Amino acid sequence: MARRIRLGIVGAGIAGLTLARAMADCADVRIFEKSRGVGGRMATRRTDAVTFDHGAQYFTIRDGRFRAALETAQADRVIEPWTGALATLPDGNLAALSGGDTTRYVGSPSMNALAKAMAAGLDIQTDAPVEAISGTAGKWFLKIGDRREGPFDWLVLAAPAPQSALLLPDEFTHHGALAKTRMNACFTLMIRQTEDAKLPFAAARVDDPVIGWISRNNSKPERPDDPCLVVNATAKWSDDHLEEPLEDVRRTMLEALQRYIPISPSEAEAANIHRWRYANVDQPAGQAFLLDDVSQLAACGDWCIAGRVEAAFLSAAALGGALKQIVKVAP
Repeated sequence: MARRIRLGIVGAGIAGLTLARAMADCADVRIFEKSRGVGGRMATRRTDAVTFDHGAQYFTIRDGRFRAALETAQADRVIEPWTGALATLPDGNLAALSGGDTTRYVGSPSMNALAKAMAAGLDIQTDAPVEAISGTAGKWFLKIGDRREGPFDWLVLAAPAPQSALLLPDEFTHHGALAKTRMNACFTLMIRQTEDAKLPFAAARVDDPVIGWISRNNSKPERPDDPCLVVNATAKWSDDHLEEPLEDVRRTMLEALQRYIPISPSEAEAANIHRWRYANVDQPAGQAFLLDDVSQLAACGDWCIAGRVEAAFLSAAALGGALKQIVKVAP
């Protein structure tokens, strides 16, 4: 009978959590996450009594495997459909936000609720940014601050492709696939409104050089009633202004937003900005996962397939299946 392997996973987003759960029956799994919580881009920020889903805005379910994996979450109302009107601006056309084959789901009562449910029972270290990987196949170590974690038989990078590329040692044979992968940045503006603007939509796609998306976060299920907006800049504008001071970005986005929604001086003053350096997938790797069975290193994530939450799950699930075939026959 094959022994249980020691598996280290870098990243506690949907991909990392999916892989950890898939491998739990044949591996001792430890996850290392640089942020304070789990979920990655399935993120929620709390300010006073208001919550902002400042990462992924929603997700869809197209694949039967993803649907089956979410049955319990749906039954427990950890995820729920997001209903209401989806507008296009500036023309003002309205359509159903959810319905038919395009139902949009969100975590409930916050976007990171799904990740928190998936993380239950797993060995996860948060506030643990991995700075370097050392060792050799079957004996890998992670440098985190002044400590060293390991050894691990296998290491999997479940982080954005550029971050994974920087950490993976030279002997990893798939650096070419990582190098061709491109991800876009995104700036997210969070605004608590002092008065409800009575907007006729729950969310809007915007044809604008600066603003690409507006959502009324309080229109999502189980959110506080206080009116609040989450505003995303376009991918191109975010990439072009990635290294600008955040205050300059915040000011420009607020000016652009007021072409569509009135923002009071007090609302503008209190608005917060977040920079996602790796938010969306522009050019995927074109394969479900990257695995090197000689070095015993691998990588997975939405960037392997497409920029969707579902893709992160499918990538990790596929890698889990491949890893199991390897480790279950190992001596």
